[in-house]
Amino acid sequence: MTQEQKRKCARLAALPMALLAVCGLYFGARAVADHQFSAAFRSASEYTAEQRGGLWNFNGLSGREQQLYVMLEDAMAERGEKTQRTFFVPTEEEFTAAFDAVLYDNPLYCDLIRAECALVAGDDSAYITLSYLDDGDARRQQLQAYAKTAADAVSSLSDAESALYFNDLIVGSCAYSDESSDVRSTAYDAALLGRADSYGYALLYALLCREAGLDCAVVRGTVQTLEQAGDHAWNVLALDGATGYTDVMWNDTEGPDGLCLPFHGYYFLSSDEISADHTPLAGLCFPTDGNTQNYYESQDLCITDAAALDGTLQSLLTDARHRGAEAVELWLDPALGITDYALEIAISAAIDAANAGGNAPQLRQVHRVYRSSANGGGMTVLLFYEENDEQSGET
Repeated sequence: MTQEQKRKCARLAALPMALLAVCGLYFGARAVADHQFSAAFRSASEYTAEQRGGLWNFNGLSGREQQLYVMLEDAMAERGEKTQRTFFVPTEEEFTAAFDAVLYDNPLYCDLIRAECALVAGDDSAYITLSYLDDGDARRQQLQAYAKTAADAVSSLSDAESALYFNDLIVGSCAYSDESSDVRSTAYDAALLGRADSYGYALLYALLCREAGLDCAVVRGTVQTLEQAGDHAWNVLALDGATGYTDVMWNDTEGPDGLCLPFHGYYFLSSDEISADHTPLAGLCFPTDGNTQNYYESQDLCITDAAALDGTLQSLLTDARHRGAEAVELWLDPALGITDYALEIAISAAIDAANAGGNAPQLRQVHRVYRSSANGGGMTVLLFYEENDEQSGET
């Protein structure tokens, strides 16, 4: 064997060792990279839930859900078609919780087609695809303009007056409908279409309050009526150091001949009062009440003493007659046990007293409309005058 042949054999013999060395370096580097990714994965998946200042559904989410929430919120703000990737693979429950929380914390995102949004999961990460209505930009702009106009209208009012104004504005302009739009019931449906279910009412109320600088959020859960329990939404609102609960849709009630009535039986209730028939989703927690006063308490419309019934009714009806008001509200403590017959006598006497003196039109009759509020006893009394013969109503 020549010297050259020996050198070739040596080189060929060394080749497997070189290949082994290269493979070793490759797989060693891969192992280090995998270890580093694994460490990053563990670090990124050990999320600690945070708290945003104020009232947010965000605060009720787990740490992993909050990471999804932030990515969704960023994408939705720009009408992006998909989110960034996660460092973990969310469960469907986490995806749903985060997605719903973003929508209910951001009523302006009224153009999401929820049924067409999806979680796309890989082995180690995931992202979410988003779908919008074609006229979504226009809807957002119209809704924002509506909210700004409403906020401008309360610029000279106190926070408490503003919150009441928004409740009454929605009640007067929106009607209940369970016929969902393409994106279910949204603040846009309630504001611009004038029809919505409880979610539309609650989303619009939250949007208007926030536009005016009030701390308000949407609460989701179930309500118990005489017939059945059902999916529902209402609001939590912070005012003057207290946290109260308002169900704008349940404040929207009809009287005889389809008349829209003032009713505030579900306005700024304490958690104990609202829990009589409203149950929030498990884990959806908001701050304690503070010194909450419901509408009847704040307006001094509570009758808690049977001896005060006659005087309170006379005062209410006399004032209403001179203002030409079409209705008055009051709360009659159910514990007093005042019968319907006794109430009719008291109202008749109050009409006679209210009609005495002055040049205002005479009260002809009233129509009581009961709407059981969460704490019982909420009542609206429709007023009819001699000059309003077309509004005969029933006694």
